Amino acid sequence: MSLADLGLDETAELAYRRCLREKTVTVAGLAESLHLDRAETAGIVRELVRLGLVRQADTQTFDALDPAIALENLIAVEIGRLREQVSRLDACRSRIRSLSEDFTATASRASRPEIQHIQGIDHIREKLDELSFFARTEIMGLQPGGPWTPETISAARPLDLRCLRRGVRMRTVVRAEILEDDRTRAYLLDLCAHGAEVRTAEGTDLERLILYDRSVFVAPIDVEDSKSGAVVVAQPGLVASMVSLFERVWRQATPVGAADTAARSGLSTTEKQVLAILCQADKDELGAREMGVSVRTFRKHVADLMLKLGAGNRFQTALLAKERGWI
Repeated sequence: MSLADLGLDETAELAYRRCLREKTVTVAGLAESLHLDRAETAGIVRELVRLGLVRQADTQTFDALDPAIALENLIAVEIGRLREQVSRLDACRSRIRSLSEDFTATASRASRPEIQHIQGIDHIREKLDELSFFARTEIMGLQPGGPWTPETISAARPLDLRCLRRGVRMRTVVRAEILEDDRTRAYLLDLCAHGAEVRTAEGTDLERLILYDRSVFVAPIDVEDSKSGAVVVAQPGLVASMVSLFERVWRQATPVGAADTAARSGLSTTEKQVLAILCQADKDELGAREMGVSVRTFRKHVADLMLKLGAGNRFQTALLAKERGWI
């Protein structure tokens, strides 16, 4: 956030900074120092007074107020405004849910085929988006594929997080080998942090399957080429069979957790401690004191971690460690 977000344009910010340096100013003096005409300067000063950044001492002079107090007050007002906006958006979300219930309640079941074939990856994604949007209680998935591409994660993230925010339970089973990919592992752990449940299954016998509210499922037409086409099935008997299959795989799968990821990272106890300190202390002296070592030793630990992560600085080291689920 910049001062422009608080109502100050570039010229007004320059005027305010001049007021802070000189403590007490006049419109004439401020206009001269900023090379502005008096009418424009008077308007800027009135705005600074309105925002509570300066106060009028008498008819000619104005005093600058402590920015620690003045800006904090403006920030508090802005935070209040943002909270009101979030409340309004939450109200809109509840309206969407209500309207969606009306839509699904009145839609004729007969108008929706129990088995539908979809061709092409774009149409498949559109259908998955639609089913995710209208899911109310639970989404269950079996994902046998390899590491997820950045494009796949980018497309899935907003849908997954939206469902989790709505309180939809999300359970996913993936192949254990997929956790070897840093990007995929970080994404799955991020989902877990937001409330999703992820488990891993050994072997390659996992079938690709996504179930929505135990009432419809999507599966590939060709298991060798899942992008070519999919079948959407709402036939109760077939859906019940797929739910049973998922639950059987789920019971035998291994939960994914932070401990599992930390073990895979191969970090020593000291390295974990250094990473934790990097997220809290911004100076090497504080970090060294926290660990009870010399500043030189602490800096060596940090340098080793930076090399291990391929990071260019302390901030990037902590960021990459978080992305990989190490901290």
